[in-house]
Amino acid sequence: MSSDLEINMRATAEGFVHSFDGRWTPGATMSYRAPECEHAMLPSTLGLGTNKKNNDEWAAHFKRLDGIVTDAKTTVHEYLAVPSERRAVCRTSLDADTPVGRYRNDYVWFFTFDETGQKVVSITEFLDSKAGAELLGKLTEAGLLQRH
Repeated sequence: MSSDLEINMRATAEGFVHSFDGRWTPGATMSYRAPECEHAMLPSTLGLGTNKKNNDEWAAHFKRLDGIVTDAKTTVHEYLAVPSERRAVCRTSLDADTPVGRYRNDYVWFFTFDETGQKVVSITEFLDSKAGAELLGKLTEAGLLQRH
């Protein structure tokens, strides 16, 4: 039998990853994040820095893609949780439209939750650096994105 914590963690994790569906806007993902949430995007070869960003820093970074990535659809492939540690791992893929063509990528999300499981306090996001770098490069070349 699942505990309330375990149920909340799963709902929060899936809500968060599906908040990227549709049109990318920073506001959609913020409702799942605790005020103290920190977010790291890896691998470092993507060039987005290895420091964890607080909510304001992450929203400013993500705002650069506001409206550029559209018709996004996230698929959850695997989910594994350790409720006693308030941690979960989720493997997803994303398929979306951009002005420079289709964007497809694979992600692995490491989440740490608050005591209720309803907010994320730490996110480590791994994405396919080749697909991410190609998208950022094409968007920059098209003049749609400033270099980070």
